[in-house]
Order: sequence, then C-alpha cells, then structure tokens
Amino acid sequence: MDNAVFLNKRNKKGFTLTELLIVVSIIVFLAALVIFYLRNQIFKGNDAKRKGDVHSITIAMEEYEKDNDCYPTVDLVICKPGTGLKPYLSKIPCDPTTDASYVVEVEGTCPSWYRIYINLENTKDKDIEKIGCTYGCGPYYAYNFFVSSPNAPDPIVGVPPETSVPSEPPAVNYYGCINGVCEKILWDPERPGPECDPHFENSTCYGWCGDILRECKNWEL
Repeated sequence: MDNAVFLNKRNKKGFTLTELLIVVSIIVFLAALVIFYLRNQIFKGNDAKRKGDVHSITIAMEEYEKDNDCYPTVDLVICKPGTGLKPYLSKIPCDPTTDASYVVEVEGTCPSWYRIYINLENTKDKDIEKIGCTYGCGPYYAYNFFVSSPNAPDPIVGVPPETSVPSEPPAVNYYGCINGVCEKILWDPERPGPECDPHFENSTCYGWCGDILRECKNWEL
C-alpha cells in the first residue's frame, strides 16, 4: 500500500523550474519570430501603399502640366482636403502612418519640374540604394526615396559619415524664411553650413514661410 501511494505521488510530480524556463524561452523565441515577420510585412505593405500613392500623384501632375504648361505648386498637392488636383485625381492620398501630405518640391510659381519625397519603413528596400538615397536625400536629407518628373535635376543626397563634412560650400543655393519671405541666405564658413536655420534648397522654401516656426534664426555655436 505504501509503495502504491509513493508511485502515485511520483506520477503527479509537475515540471521542474528548469523545464518551465526552457518552455517559456521557446515560446518567447517563437513569438519574437512571428512579431518580426509581421512587422516587416506591415512595413512592406505601408511602403507599397506609399509608392502607389506617389505614382497616382505623378500621373495627375503630368496631366495637369499638359493642360496648364506648368506643374502644380506645392499648395495644390496636399492631402487635406486633397482636392487640389481635381479632376486629374479625385483625392490626394496621405501617408498611411503619419496621415501627412507627401513632401513635394518644385521650383518657382510656374514649376517646370517636381520631386516627391517619402520615407520607406523597410530600410532594406533595394530601391533606396538604386536611387542613391542610402544616406538620405531631399530637405535635411530626411527622406530615403523620391520620384520626380523626367526633367527634374538630381536632388542633393547624403554621403557616408566619413566624407559628410565638406571643406568647401557645395554647388547649391540655400534659402530661408526672413520676415515671412523666402530669401537666399549665405554660406557660413565657421560652421560650415547655411547661415541660419531652418534652411531649404528650394527658392520657394516649399511654401512654408509665414509660419513663425519656419522663421530662419541665426545658428549659434
């Protein structure tokens, strides 16, 4: 009788702490793999949406240019309310994660070219390296992908860190919002860099002047 009780108790023995830790570790590892995979798929889905959006915008901008002999200005290519490109595009889409307008760069009041910048969440997207945006491109080198009109000049792109500090001013003009007006600013040799911030490589300052937060302030050491 005593032996039967002993065997019954032995059969009811639970998992040891080591066994539980191994099981939990396996579950956590598998969960991490699933999350990583799903995260990448979400990134790729968002990026596909972004590329599709800007493709639709470029088609509308090209049609607009055919009828107006100018590409649309920045203020027309905003997603809220998003009606600036009607009838060529019924609704200008917003970025799927930030819900903001895509950044559009043009030159002058009757633009002859344009570029549209976006940020791809999948930083391993082969298109990033293909167009030369590995180290950023566009305003503040803040974007890693762009599309443009066929005649658009190449954008200024970032360079590897070891060669990122120029000893001479680059062959580009800089502009800043001075008293609400977009004006050309000088290169500061002490910095080196533009003499005040925020600064832009576009003579219209992307239409942002008038906003006090965009007013160009002298750079301080």
